[in-house]
Formats: sequence, structure tokens, C-alpha cells
Amino acid sequence: MNSKHELKIATVIARLNIGGAATQAILMTEALWQKGYPSMLLTGEVPASEGSMEYMALERDIVPIKIGTMSRSISWHKDLITLWHLIRILYREKPNVIHTHTAKAGMLGRLAAIATGVPVRVHTFHGHVFRGYFSPSVTRIFLCIERFLARHTDCIIAVSDSQKQELAQVYRIAPAEKISVIPVGLDLGPFLAVTGRIGTFRNSLGCATDTFLVGWVGRLTAIKDPDLFFNCAHHLDGRSRDLRFALIGDGELRKHCEDQIDAAGLGHTVRVAGWQQRLDRIYADVDLVVLTSINEGTPVTLLEAMASGKAFVSTDVGGVRDLMAGPSIKHGGFEMFENGILASRDGKVLARAVVYLMDNPETRQAMGQAGRKFVKARFSSQRLADDLESLYLSLARSKENSPLGAENLSSGNHLEPGSSPGEKQFS
Repeated sequence: MNSKHELKIATVIARLNIGGAATQAILMTEALWQKGYPSMLLTGEVPASEGSMEYMALERDIVPIKIGTMSRSISWHKDLITLWHLIRILYREKPNVIHTHTAKAGMLGRLAAIATGVPVRVHTFHGHVFRGYFSPSVTRIFLCIERFLARHTDCIIAVSDSQKQELAQVYRIAPAEKISVIPVGLDLGPFLAVTGRIGTFRNSLGCATDTFLVGWVGRLTAIKDPDLFFNCAHHLDGRSRDLRFALIGDGELRKHCEDQIDAAGLGHTVRVAGWQQRLDRIYADVDLVVLTSINEGTPVTLLEAMASGKAFVSTDVGGVRDLMAGPSIKHGGFEMFENGILASRDGKVLARAVVYLMDNPETRQAMGQAGRKFVKARFSSQRLADDLESLYLSLARSKENSPLGAENLSSGNHLEPGSSPGEKQFS
């Protein structure tokens, strides 16, 4: 086989809402085109309650193929229609690699790939829905579905070592040898370019120059637990006139969050700022980032914060511990690392960690610099693109002895490196 095999790649994701999964799907579609592989991006619609990242795709000349019935919510009628559309598209376009992201797209995309004989099937778990989302009975159904699909998937990607351990040992989705750890990759350039405050975001919140601004970035949804952020803020209410909190994001819990702020009398301290496209300018203006999630894979919020030179306080969930640099030092009920702090799911403990970093600016700045160094070395989009290319080629080569696989693989087209998805058609 040639060192560069002829591959056609279909990436499937339920929706391009603001978050790490959509960012990776868009950036990798662009990167694979630039490497010379015809690639297409299939997605559903972003609901009005969530921020959309479709602008990022269009800025990169990527026009997603929309399937209007594909959504995060469960609807057997719409899901069957979506499956039919996916089967038609895959049958027409004949990709030889399919890479699915998120639970719904992972299920429907892989079923369509099985039905149409796509030889190479890859799925990434950015997080999972086995804790914090559904009732125990519904969770058991999802576990059965994922275990079945894993048997028909060539490689499952975990974004951290902790996540691989969970998938293989706790939830028994697939044996460990079938799970590869490939960390996420981001366009870090805008965040690495942050050198100090810009002031625009702070001014929009009415923050004075000496105000200590704590930022929370993410979807306003239950799994991100913004209520714990409010609880942290409540414990610090009145401690200082120069302490403010801002939630940067949107989602189905926005009204709930605004009601909680009013009910707790935190309107003078906490603001919901909504979605922001230029997050590098937001991170530039915050002094500290807090993450309160119940469940995470690798939180992009923390990667962006570290790349921007910001320290963080996070709940100890999912793959967050894999992002901690250096030895752990226990202090005040939380754990300090070179780049940030891990805390339990307790508003008082989170508040103590925030106060510690507010009162120790030299430690906070040292954490920010350590985090920037840590992220720059491990989480670039170029590294991710190279990792995925190597994986796809390896899996394709393993299919050569299969007549069906060999036939489908040989049908792929290869373009000159640097071609743009806006300049070439997939077929």
C-alpha cells in the first residue's frame, strides 16, 4: 500500500453547538482537506437555545451537509428518518472512513456505516452519557447499544487516559486494546497570543480596573452544573466589593440561571453574559476560570483558559485530573497543582480555592504560565490531524485482506495537499 492511502472521510456529529466536539469536527475536516483527503461533515441543526459554531465552519470554506431531523433529543420517528438520510448519503458518496462524534451521531452514523459497508469505522467519546444524564434504566439501554456498536467499530477514541479506563473497565464498552487515547486538538493561536487584559468584556460588565473577575465558560445545561457556580459565588457574596462572577454561555438553563441569581440576591455580583464568539478576548479579561461540571471528557474550557495563561479551579471529574501538571499539594480541602486547583463538588471548597488564588496573585500567574506551557506541547490541532491521519491509514491497511474493504478503499480519491473543501466536491 502507498504511504498515503486513498481515503474519503465522512465525519458525523449531531450538531455544531459551541463545544469541544464541534470544534474538533470542524478543524479536522479542514485539516484533512489540506492534507489532500476528500472529507465531508454531516450534522443536524443547532437548537435556538444553544450557540452555534457553524460560523467557524463557513470561515474555513466548509459547508456542512445538514440533516434537519438529526438532533440530540430522542425521537424514534426522527431518528429513523435521520438513519435513512445517512444511509442514502453514505451509499451515494461511498466514503471508506466514517468518524462519528457524540452519542446520537455515533449510534446513527455507525448503523448507517454498517448498512452501507463503510469499511473503516471510528467513534470518539468526548464525554459520555453514562453518568448524570439519564435514569438508571435508560442508562442501561445506552450501555447495551454502545457495547453492540463497539463490536462493529474498528477503533474507539478516548480523549484521556481516565476516560479510556472508564470505558474499558467501569462501563465495559469495549476491551482496552480497541480503545485508543488521542487527546483533543485546538487552534491555540488566538489564546496563546493573549498577553493581558483587553478591557472590552470587563467594561461590558461594569468591572472596575481592580475588580477580580471569575469566569465560567460553557453550555448552560445540567451536566455543567451552573448551580454549583452560584453556590460558590453565594459563599463569597459580600466578602469583597471588588469580586465579580460571569457565566459566558447559553443553553436551556439560561432562564433558570437568571432566576437563581435573582432569588439569591446575587444580581450585583453574578452576570450571565451569553455566548461570545471571540473567547480569546473573554479569557484575556477574566482573572480566574472555574469549571463545575458533573461529567467531562477533556473540557475545552480549561484548555483555552490554560492557553490564555489563566489559572483555574475545577471539580475533579472525568478527564480533568489528566490535565493537571506537576505534583499534588493538599491545601484547605483542595488539591493544588502547577497549573490549577482541583476541588470537590462543594461550594464552600470551591470558594476557598477562589479566595486562595485571588489573594495569591504570584501563584495564580505561575499557574497560568505552567498551564500555557502544558497545553502548547500537547493539544494543537496539527498534532490531532497527524494522529488521526495515522490512525485512518493504519486501519485502512488492516482492511486490505478483506475483499469488501479493499474494493471500497480503492474507490477513494486523493487530492493534492492544500486543496480546500470550498474548491472541491466530495465525490
